[in-house]
Amino acid sequence: MKKSIIIFCLIFLITITAIIKTSSKKIEEKIFILNENLFLLKEKYNLVSFEHTYLSEPSRLIKIMETDKNEEYFHLENKNLKILFENETGLFNKGQFKND
Repeated sequence: MKKSIIIFCLIFLITITAIIKTSSKKIEEKIFILNENLFLLKEKYNLVSFEHTYLSEPSRLIKIMETDKNEEYFHLENKNLKILFENETGLFNKGQFKND
């Protein structure tokens, strides 16, 4: 009688341990997936924030480009832009537009 109770308790404990182990492994997998998704979302947020910061102020972007690259950039106003066609030649002349 005592042996059967001890054997039953051991089998019960082994079964409970196996169930707990598998459930904790599934929970760990879900946590890992959520952390990976969170990491990707943080990267996307940082990239979008970076783009917004620099591209929302064109004058700031021009200053950064001038100081970092040591090149001359010129700003074109929207009202001065013309619609250009692909088959037109000679659009650029040493970095400046031709006035046709």
